[in-house]
Amino acid sequence: MRPTDSYQPYPPPAYGYPQPGQYPAQYPGQYPGQYPPPYPYPYYGPPPQKQDSGKIIAIIVVVVVLLVVITVVIGGVLVVFLQTVPTSGGDVETTLGLRVQKAGSGTWLVDVTAGSKAVSSVRLQVVDPSTGLTTVSKMMSYLSPTYNDPDAIYNDNNQNNRLDAGDSIQLKSSGGHIAAGYKVQLLIGSSIVGTIRELPA
Repeated sequence: MRPTDSYQPYPPPAYGYPQPGQYPAQYPGQYPGQYPPPYPYPYYGPPPQKQDSGKIIAIIVVVVVLLVVITVVIGGVLVVFLQTVPTSGGDVETTLGLRVQKAGSGTWLVDVTAGSKAVSSVRLQVVDPSTGLTTVSKMMSYLSPTYNDPDAIYNDNNQNNRLDAGDSIQLKSSGGHIAAGYKVQLLIGSSIVGTIRELPA
């Protein structure tokens, strides 16, 4: 019988400790006698996060609201702009600046201070406020000094065939249609482009 071999190159580990493997220092987690894997374990990254559909809906809602607001604002601007355009067409400006002063007994001088309108399109109208009746209604182009109209004379001082700053209109009571307190209006079609509420006494 072979005697019991008492040679042990490594003392047995204490109870509860793992047996030494082939690579105990390099792979401390290996079980006794287990070899390291020939290649590393595959590593898979985290799956891509799905885009939150709630954020997409919120972005769409904001874009739609902005488009509606911009459309409303543009529509409001166009409405205001179209209201300033005279119905008879032409310039956007609808008001002439007028200044009146008494020039003598039974005469008044109306000076144009601002604006510009073609003389051929402007009509002079005088209204008796006590009755509301129109006493004078004549086109400005027929009121030049050569016609010597009994009610009014238009002086185109800059000779440009336009009713603009520097021009004047002389109103006369000698024709029997104009008096102190009467209202004077300048019209293009049915649009009033200049008004004198009351001729001074």
